[in-house]
Amino acid sequence: MTPKKLRTREAGRGEARSRRLVAEKYLEVADLASGEDGATINVTVGIAVLAGIAAGDAICMTATGEYYSGPDHAAAAELLARIDAELGKRLSELVALKPAAHYGYKILDGNDRTRALRHATALVTQARARTA
Repeated sequence: MTPKKLRTREAGRGEARSRRLVAEKYLEVADLASGEDGATINVTVGIAVLAGIAAGDAICMTATGEYYSGPDHAAAAELLARIDAELGKRLSELVALKPAAHYGYKILDGNDRTRALRHATALVTQARARTA
């Protein structure tokens, strides 16, 4: 079965490294905020999601010369899964937290924060290794 066509844009290794640097900075800020509870959990998770998305882009750029360019972050995870199934799953789980973190009214809990930081860290680590 042919995979569905996803909206992508071309990008090279230089763009991949730049995107990885952004991912690293997002993760750094998420780590700084991670020590607080309450509404800060949502902020931490939201920033961790952005780190994961940027890292996924960097990995895709390096592997295929393109990245997902549409509004559906789940599709970005699908594109990443074509390169690495485990990383695609991590990004998928991360972007599932995005609506609650960025747009929701409920305060997320410490388990959400831990899960988001774990997935974002794994993605950024792989982006670093693959774009070096």
